[in-house]
Amino acid sequence: MAASRSPLRLLGITLLLLLCCGSIAAALSAEPDHVTLTWAGDPRTSQTITWRTDVSVPAGQIRLWEPGPGQTVLAPGVSLPATTRLLSTDAVDMNLHTVTVSGLKPATLYQYQVGSGGAWTGPYSFKTAPLKAEPFSFVIFGDSQSLDYRVWRKTLWQAYRDNPAAAFFVSMGDLVDVGQDYAEWEDWFEAAAGVIESWPILPVVGNHECYTPERIFSRPRYFTAQFSVPENGPAGLERQAYSFDYGEVHFSVLDSQAGEQKLFVPDLLERQRQWLAQDLAGTDKKWRIVLLHRPLFGNKPDGVNEYLRQVFAPLFDEYKVDVVFTAHDHVIARTVPINADAAAAPPGFGTIHAATGRSGTKTYQNVEAKEWNAFFENPTAEPNYLVVAVTGTALKVRTVSVNGSVVDEWAVEKIVPKATE
Repeated sequence: MAASRSPLRLLGITLLLLLCCGSIAAALSAEPDHVTLTWAGDPRTSQTITWRTDVSVPAGQIRLWEPGPGQTVLAPGVSLPATTRLLSTDAVDMNLHTVTVSGLKPATLYQYQVGSGGAWTGPYSFKTAPLKAEPFSFVIFGDSQSLDYRVWRKTLWQAYRDNPAAAFFVSMGDLVDVGQDYAEWEDWFEAAAGVIESWPILPVVGNHECYTPERIFSRPRYFTAQFSVPENGPAGLERQAYSFDYGEVHFSVLDSQAGEQKLFVPDLLERQRQWLAQDLAGTDKKWRIVLLHRPLFGNKPDGVNEYLRQVFAPLFDEYKVDVVFTAHDHVIARTVPINADAAAAPPGFGTIHAATGRSGTKTYQNVEAKEWNAFFENPTAEPNYLVVAVTGTALKVRTVSVNGSVVDEWAVEKIVPKATE
């Protein structure tokens, strides 16, 4: 009986793939879409924009201006050219166009359009960061992987509407369920449309970015192609690990997918360990935040990830990392401050590891509070997001359910010493 069903099952899968590929191909045109803001340079004076067209468009351009009376394009009469590259996927081939506009004025609102010839989209807008560090906020989303990306859309839009002043948002990995299935990215970008054209994203690679539709491990090729982040990480891990400054915060973004990529990059964690030591030693920012998909101190039955702990925890201690934000377990949790694998009180003398919940549909039942947790909740009823407010003396973190209720609030404070007379 099983043998007789197998060909039908394969036929059904084949037909489904053909339908998906056909719908994606139909969505592609000379009209730009998937317009996405990131940063490859200084957020005070630059902005990076990436968008997609079909392969008939060999080049892209951007028009940029300050809104208001007498507005003019940044380069009058001339559009700034983009770098164009081909992305071949399991569904369709496309061109991705990216431009980093430099020489912008800090703390300034800009409007822009992207396109070429007679096909332009927008206008959209963005604002550059202040020249000097000021209080700011940003939003963090746990795993958005979904069976229905309308849930991700609802979570994203709720956070966007409720936090209009937030400077950017972070996606903590597992953006999609199958990273090398382009149909999933089509759904993810469609859900994010209307937000990511004006709200920059800092993406983190997760384990599901390294899966093919056959559940074979791979490099996160579609992830690195679509998000133009700083290429200042370890050699061979460009756009998978990187660092970034905004205001008085230094962000170190790591790739924790050593198991998935061991055939391709067997020393993935060691490369990052060496790089992270230099990265953290080289910053003078007041706050140090690490973004990492898999937790060192998790809430699944296996708990501690010994490999990650041995590689990275000593550096978190040595360079006084304030917070490590994680995902993967789809729980809302935070540890007590940890230093040398032990509780360190008060806050500020250890690293808090904070799990960011979920912004998509997937939940787990085999999770539980551990002895290192100061807070734990399994958000099976509603997805959530985090709002991080940065001031001169504190990182204030608020976890919010999509229904608007506050799930958890906490802070890390640093006392500014008084000047001696």
